[in-house]
Amino acid sequence: MLADITAEEARARGYITGNEKVDEVFTLLKRTTDPQTIYKKQKLDRDDIVDITDFDVVIWLRMEMRMMLEEEIARAQLVGDGRLSSSDDKIKEDKIRPIATDDSIYTLEVRIPADATTAQMIDQIILGRKKYKGTGVPTFFTTPDVNGDMLLLKDTTGRRLYNTEADLAAGIRAREIVEVPVMENKVVVLTPATEAKDGLQKRLVGISVNMNDYSLGADKGGSVTMFDDFDIDFNQYKYLIETRCSGALTMPHSAIAYWKLEVIPKTGE
Repeated sequence: MLADITAEEARARGYITGNEKVDEVFTLLKRTTDPQTIYKKQKLDRDDIVDITDFDVVIWLRMEMRMMLEEEIARAQLVGDGRLSSSDDKIKEDKIRPIATDDSIYTLEVRIPADATTAQMIDQIILGRKKYKGTGVPTFFTTPDVNGDMLLLKDTTGRRLYNTEADLAAGIRAREIVEVPVMENKVVVLTPATEAKDGLQKRLVGISVNMNDYSLGADKGGSVTMFDDFDIDFNQYKYLIETRCSGALTMPHSAIAYWKLEVIPKTGE
């Protein structure tokens, strides 16, 4: 629950003797994010466990399951899991709220023109940064291609503008730059293609956010837990890792999503 104290009615007031004092008015912002169970399941034949003697395959499998679970939750936090809403496996976006498409109260959107150059895109990122109201200095999450294009920028003499990734991060007012390959496929169609004109879509090129402003947690009993069992009929060990958690931004205007517009050419005649 948050209170918006930026309105004119919330300001402190001067008092004149004999006049009636006026109550302040401010708006309360409230939303509830319920948890969802997220899991990963694996199995190993006992024969394989016995035969693999070079390393402990069970320990390796447990590490892989934990890593993939955490990666999936991180993906859902940033851009959503990418599955169709009709999929039974989808991590629902009202349970783990994606920063990229969150409500405008929490995530501000900056649209970059389709014909913008890399230098102009950096200008838009810097100008959009003034809207950031989150905690401290944000991290800039982007795709490897966008990061590479920015690092390759040169001046008129052929010298690179940013010698290191740290220089680039400082240039766009970010604490650091983190490459997120799954962001490359985050596209939203804005205008369906018609015979009259080309369609329009927006492609996610970056997110500025301090993850301290994103609350991810679980009720008691919902923390990450590993289970294992032996199926005597199939001679298999089965493993399950799961958590029941929810997540959302909790600070207004604590993230900025940068989208570049793209024209969708008409197909066919």
